[in-house]
Amino acid sequence: MKGGQRGIFVPFAPLLLGAGYNFADRSSPRSREGAVRRSIAGNDMNVESLLFLAQPAFVIPWYGIGAALGIWVLYDMFTANRDVGPALKAAWPIIVLFFSVVGLAMYIFTCRPRRIGSTRKREGDAEAKRVHHEFVAGTWKKVVGSDIHCVGGDGLGIMSAMVITRMLGFRFWPEFWTEYAVGFAFGWFVFQIPAMRHMGHSWRAAAWKGGRAEFFSMATVMVGMGLVMRFVTPGIVGSPPTPGTAAFWGIGALGLMVGFIVTYPMNWWLVTIGWKHGMT
Repeated sequence: MKGGQRGIFVPFAPLLLGAGYNFADRSSPRSREGAVRRSIAGNDMNVESLLFLAQPAFVIPWYGIGAALGIWVLYDMFTANRDVGPALKAAWPIIVLFFSVVGLAMYIFTCRPRRIGSTRKREGDAEAKRVHHEFVAGTWKKVVGSDIHCVGGDGLGIMSAMVITRMLGFRFWPEFWTEYAVGFAFGWFVFQIPAMRHMGHSWRAAAWKGGRAEFFSMATVMVGMGLVMRFVTPGIVGSPPTPGTAAFWGIGALGLMVGFIVTYPMNWWLVTIGWKHGMT
């Protein structure tokens, strides 16, 4: 691939990944079962180990536990771990809802110092603040925070748009661009601009800097989502699942996780060059 083409490929990789996925297929359950068998047989990626993502026995507890843990995380950030920034206080519960126990582990290991509640009670708010900032000082933890902030906003927009477009029976391209636009808008206006304003930027600077960071972050999140849509979804259910199915939510959670992983190097780069701030 020539150098000039490489820059074009990265933001639009999800388009290429999804090109072979027939979103217009709204076939019967029996037809979908046959499509699943054919997809598994002909797919280079073996996704049989991921079939549990379409099972209510997995998806319902996953989101039920995620909702309960998300409420606990929100409570913890307003009582014990109070020095978490406002942007992450909004993003962490969303992440924990979708990532469930994985999200809780990420919160504990990257954002919550051990015994922070006891430290606050015993030694006061100033010492608790010092302990928190010391705990999250590592670059990799700051980038995790930036990634959480990114995927929390983008993911909420993407999943909200996906619910509507699937219910309306959109074909692939209208669905993709609607999800992209709504995810970008959520990330830019609801998460990036307020975060930039909190850091002291003017509205104009916050809009520009937030939009610049959001463009690159959103592109890589959608690469991850595109990988799941192109290679995993057809092998699990054959055609795009609707919001009333367990598969929709199970595969959606996986897509956001893959998006989180794919956008991490991009967030590292954006933090390194100063286009994004490491979130703590």
